[in-house]
Amino acid sequence: MRKLGLLAVLAVAGLCCLLPAAAAAVSEQASLNASFSPDRLGAPTTITFGFHLSTSEGTAPPPLTSLDLRMPAGMNYITTTLGLAICQPATVLEKGLAGCPPNSRLGYGSAVVEVPFGTGRGHEIPEIQALAGPSHTGNLVVLFYANGLFPVYAQLAFSGEVLPATGRFGSQLAATIPLVTSVPGGPDVSVVSVTSTIGPNRLTYYKSVRGRRVAFHPRGVSVPERCPRGGFPFSAEFGFQDGNQATASTTVPCPTRRA
Repeated sequence: MRKLGLLAVLAVAGLCCLLPAAAAAVSEQASLNASFSPDRLGAPTTITFGFHLSTSEGTAPPPLTSLDLRMPAGMNYITTTLGLAICQPATVLEKGLAGCPPNSRLGYGSAVVEVPFGTGRGHEIPEIQALAGPSHTGNLVVLFYANGLFPVYAQLAFSGEVLPATGRFGSQLAATIPLVTSVPGGPDVSVVSVTSTIGPNRLTYYKSVRGRRVAFHPRGVSVPERCPRGGFPFSAEFGFQDGNQATASTTVPCPTRRA
């Protein structure tokens, strides 16, 4: 990610009132969390964010089709060295993470997915990779990739473009999520939860110094020098296959001042 900025839902209400009780729409719900590490004003950091999706009926949510994550104003993307290389979506789908340059990695995480019928526990995809993807507009593109093989086959690969935002938010990560079948010919997978980082924690980059390959840790996006009243806001909007939407928000508290 050349300069980073990373998901979301405009509430659509009233449709249930227009439908018979037997065909009432599912009521999607969402929660969002976020943190900085290290959590210091003005310091380069790793951003961790996550969301959980559910329904008031206790069933798996409909398949997720879009997300929009808004991040705090004042984050400094100018000095970050994340995303010095690009990973092509077709390459990661064909070869996995091994097909992408180490310097394209932006973060990592995990997910839980579920086949959207009945109730029951989801199935974890133990690892998600966040990578710098190709951009046609000059904006940063974050490519998320996950490969679940058993018991639910779910290969997730989607890109989110980092766009400017206004007001309390300085940037937004907007993504359209493709539908993924659980098994060939089966129903589409529901995303239940996702956790991911964007930042240098556990990342190793490489550069050439006098003909030698030297490892180094990239510099993350910097936390603003000042914390707004109430903390750093995050907001997310989620769109679902059934046309419904959900929204969630959270705040990273202001760091405790040291004497």
